[in-house]
Order: sequence, then C-alpha cells, then structure tokens
Amino acid sequence: MNRLYTVPSRYCWRQKIPFFLNLKLFCKIHIVYCSTQLSHASILQQAKDPKPLHQVHAQIIASNLSDNVFLCNRLMNAYASCGRIAKAQIIFSQISNKNLVSWTILVSGLTKNGLFLEAIEVFYEMMVREIRPNEITIATVLPAFGKLGVALMGKSVHCYWIRHNFGDNVYVETGLVDMYSKFGCMRIARNLFDNMPVRNVVSWNAIISGYSENGFEEEALWMFNMMRRKGFSGDIFALMSLISLNDLRVGTGVHGLIVKIGYENDKLIKTALMKLYVNCDFVNDVYSIFEEISKKDLVSWTLMLRGISKSGNWRRTIEHFNNMMGEDNIKLDSISLITILSGCSRSGALQQGRRVHALVIKTGYEGDIFVGSAVIDMYANCANIKDAKRYFESMEEKDVVCWNALISGYGMIGRGNEAVELFLKMKRSGINPDESTFVSVLCACSHAGLVDLGLQIFDHIMENRNIIPNSKHYACVIDLLGRAGRLNEAYSLIKSINLLQPGPEVYSALLTACRVHKNFELGAEISRELFQLKPNDAGYYVLLSNMYALAGNWDCARMSRVFLKSNNLKKNPGISSIEINGEMFTFMASQTEHIHYLEIKEFLRGLILKIKAAGYEPDISSVYLDVSDDVKKDILFHHSEKLAIAFGLMRTKPGMVIRITKNLRICNDCHNASKFISELYGRVLVIKDANRFHILRDGVCSCRNWW
Repeated sequence: MNRLYTVPSRYCWRQKIPFFLNLKLFCKIHIVYCSTQLSHASILQQAKDPKPLHQVHAQIIASNLSDNVFLCNRLMNAYASCGRIAKAQIIFSQISNKNLVSWTILVSGLTKNGLFLEAIEVFYEMMVREIRPNEITIATVLPAFGKLGVALMGKSVHCYWIRHNFGDNVYVETGLVDMYSKFGCMRIARNLFDNMPVRNVVSWNAIISGYSENGFEEEALWMFNMMRRKGFSGDIFALMSLISLNDLRVGTGVHGLIVKIGYENDKLIKTALMKLYVNCDFVNDVYSIFEEISKKDLVSWTLMLRGISKSGNWRRTIEHFNNMMGEDNIKLDSISLITILSGCSRSGALQQGRRVHALVIKTGYEGDIFVGSAVIDMYANCANIKDAKRYFESMEEKDVVCWNALISGYGMIGRGNEAVELFLKMKRSGINPDESTFVSVLCACSHAGLVDLGLQIFDHIMENRNIIPNSKHYACVIDLLGRAGRLNEAYSLIKSINLLQPGPEVYSALLTACRVHKNFELGAEISRELFQLKPNDAGYYVLLSNMYALAGNWDCARMSRVFLKSNNLKKNPGISSIEINGEMFTFMASQTEHIHYLEIKEFLRGLILKIKAAGYEPDISSVYLDVSDDVKKDILFHHSEKLAIAFGLMRTKPGMVIRITKNLRICNDCHNASKFISELYGRVLVIKDANRFHILRDGVCSCRNWW
C-alpha cells in the first residue's frame, strides 16, 4: 500500500483513462487510506480493554495495514497499557522498519508492567544497534535501573545524557532524582533536585519519597513543607510517602491533613493509613478505616486480619477470617494465607492451622515457597514437629526461610542435636545460612544445654566473612553461658563485643541468668546498663524487683515496683490460651471474673489436693511479693496456666493432648505442678511460654529442667 504514493500507475486500470481521472482516483485512494489510518489510531488511543483492541487489530490486518509503523506503534502502546505486554512484544518483533518511537514504546511498556530486566535488555539492544535514545526513552528506562538497583548502568545513562548535551528536561531530571533515591544516594538526588530549573509535583514527590524510603524522616517532612510553600498542594503520593514513615506522630498529623484537604475517601490513602495503624498496633483505628471502605478489596481485608491477629484477639481474628472467606469477590492469595497462618502460629491454634493448611491445598498455593515456610512455622510453633518435617520434606523447592523455620522448631522443643544436624544438612545442600539461621541454631543449643557445640557454631560465625554477628547472636551466646552458670564468661563476652552498643536483649539475657543463679551483685550492675538503654520498659524493672525479692531485699524490690507505678509503666499480666474445638479460650492470672471461673475453681481445688497427695509442694519462692505464705499459695494456684490446664482437663476427652500458650516465662511452681498433672491424669501437656516449649509426659518435661 505504501507503494501507492510512488508508483500510482500500477494500481490504475489498464484501459486508457485521461490523466486527470488517474490523479483523481489516486487522491480518493489516498484520502481513504489516511482516514482509515487516523480512524484506527483514534480508536487505539481510546481503547482501555483487550476486546476492542483485538477487534481493531483484526481490522488493521484485514485492511493490509500491518506494515504501517505508525499504527503498529499505536497498537503496541495500547496493548502495553492494558497489561498485554506479550502482545506488544510480538507486534514489535514483526515491524520491519522500526523507528525510535517503536523502541521507546516497548521500553516504556516493559517498565510500566514491572518487567524491569527486560526493559533494560531492550534498551541495551537499542544502543548496540546505534539507535540514539531521546529524552522520552531515557525517562522511561530510568525507573528500571532504580527498581533493580543497577547503579553502574544507571550512572552510565546519566553520563550519556550529560555528554550528549540534551539540555534541561523536567521528566528526565525527575527520573534521575527518583533513580538515585532508589540507590540510596540521597546526596546526589538532592543535588540534582536543587539544580533543576523547573520542578513539577512529580519532582517533589520523588525527593520526598526518596527521603521517606531511606529513613530520613525530618528531611521528608521539611521537603513536604517546602513543597507546599512553593505553591504545590500535597497530592496523594506525597502524603503516602509521609504515612510510610511508620511514625505515629507524623501519621496522625498527616491523617488530619488528609481529612482537611478532602483525600480521606481515596482508596490508596485508606490502605496506607491502615498499614500505619497496623504497624503501630492501633487495631481500633484500623477497624474504623476498614469500616469506612465501601468496596473492600483483598488488601484491606488482609490488613484488617493482620491487625486483629497482632492484637492477640484470636476469637475476633477467626471471626474476621470467616467473614473474609464469605465474601464473593474475595479470593485468598498467598499474603492472606500467610497472615492467618502467622496468627495460628502466634496463638498455638493447631486445629485452625490445620484448617488453613487445607485451604492452602484447596486454593493451589501448596507449591508456593513463602506459604510453605508459613505452614512449617505454624506446625513448629504448635510443637507438631512431625507434621512440620513432613511438609518440609514434601516441598520441591526450599529456601533459607523454610530451613530456618524447621531448625527453630526443633530448638523450641529442646531437640538441639536434631537442629544442629539439620543446620549441617542445610549447608551440605548448598543453601547458605543467613543471620536468622544462626540465631535459630544458637537458641537450639541454648535450650538443649549444648554449651560447647553452641560456642563452636558462634566461632564459625565470627570466622564467616559473609555474616556480621549482631546483638541477637550475642544474646543467644550470653543466654547459653548464663544458663550454664558461666556468668563471668558471659559478662566478659559483653565487654568484648565489637558493637557500638550491645542491644538490650544482650543485657536482659545476662540479668535473667543472674536471677536464676542468684548473682545479685552482677545483676544490679547489669540492670543499670539496661535502664540506660530502655528506661521505659516495665519488664526490666519487674525482673530487677524479682531478683531483689529472691535476695530477700524487700525494700529494693518495693522501690522498683513503686517506680513502675509513679512512671505509669505497666507490667504485662500473665495470659494463657487454650484451643478447644477450634475456639480459643484465654485466661489471665487471678482472673476471678472469668465467665468459667466458678466451675474451674471447684475443679482446680480438687486438682491441687490430688497432686499434693502425690508429693507436690507449692514453691512460694516463685511469688515475688512481700505477703504471707497463704496469700502466696493462693496467687500460685491462680496462675493463668493452671486455670487453662484445669479448663482443658474439664472440656476435653481423656487422652487428648492439652496445648497451652503463655505470653510470659513459665514459673518454677507451674512447671513442677504440670509434671504431676501429666502423670496423674495421663495427659500430655504442651506448654509454649515466651522462650520455648515444655512437653510434659508421664511427669517428665522435654526441657529437662533447662529453661
């Protein structure tokens, strides 16, 4: 058809027609051709769905316009805009006379559809073919460099831009600011931004987002205020950058501004605010925003699920999950499944965990490596190591997180040797251990009393150039030495730590060991270090108070408690949960107003008499209050785990395993009482405290009194 312009006589009739008629015929054909081309181009520009696109594409082929580069470019752009990038690539490959626009459209389409590596490859091929990019081409490829973090190539294109003296271009300069921000080079990004002769709202968003993503809270806020002073109103993207700082003070201020300028109904804004309040544990605020959303999507349902799960309200978590599954337009994805599995893991809800595992299989996510690691973690955190191992071995592909979950599971139930064997097997399989792997295996050694083996593994970390030991690793080793009574070695290790400041978890591990081994002098010294690091953490004051109580120094113990009250610091109460028939029941220490308390009280009285007859003696030293022995005994009998165990014995069939999850470390008295209960009632008790599992069977605990 293109030949029509240059050789019109070939398309004229063979009979002799006057020249002016030939010319008239040519003009008519030319007009029809141009109008057809413009008509197709206009439709392509407006098409937003694949169906009309396919129809126009078919008409282009039928009209013999497949070689028209202008229409092909429009067609490529339309397909890329609809997310049909594979179609765009096919059209591109069939264009015989590709021009710069063709290459630019493909690079842009790949970038917009998240195919950053492919976009860079096309750009590289374009350069090899000596097709010189223009401003638009460079602006479209810069995000790909930033997303993949290929700083060398990004800087090379920047140099190309300068070397060829393209001049000022707000789109390219904004792209460079964004790219360097993604590289973490905020000084370069800021320098580029400051030297821009013209800035638009996208330019301001790029620099604000860069500061936000790289943790520069004050700079992000300052730039946002400067943006508003310069006459640019904060748009959705700038506001979302500030919300993503996860600073509650900043977030609530931005929330107020959002309401003031009228963005409170924007779906992206609502999602960002939900994330903020979930991360800050303000579940009621999350729920308020969730309720305001008229058309709730999977993201909002999942965020709400995560918020409720984090709050520890298991009954509400399950209720929300069931409502979520009842929505017709909601299809569970990997993130929602991982979220609910994490809730089951945290709560020790094995029955619900099995139900979610069935959903994983039903929805086809069994082969998903991320979901798989969550399933392993759920079974491991419910002390069902057999099913955790079975699922682990069934996975065709395993990453380091899957290995870590199983290693940690073995460690929590006191099977340290198996954890170390799995660690060695992991290394032999070619999977490189990460920081979390070493934390898991060191904890496993600590819980099993494998002191020398744990120290050997720590020495291996010190020799490994790829892993730099952090506070968590040191805390594990301090705990390892502390449990073994080697307090001086542990303290010497703290003094030799090559960190600017050891974390509070390091000192906390040694303070706990000082309490257990009654080294009160060292404990007092360590507590001073702790209070400097975390002056508002109630747990450390309670730990110090308990240590003074053990030493019989009631005045100092009382002073620690008074300090807590005067500073409005509150100790976390002991809470224990038990799952019965898929429902979670929660008990708080000395909770006499519990709905089931009266029936539990009668049963518990008989239980205590029965285990006393078998030799149990209340360990009143486990109560760190200056009260009478009778009051101490009453406090012990109303510890949350005893209430939960009594309720479990009442409501479950003989022979069933009773699973308890506690938020604090189990006390010596409850641990001893649980041994007697397991033997006298012929039950297996699985108690997960803040540190590990205690699996009690026939009067013996899996921890071997090493906790």
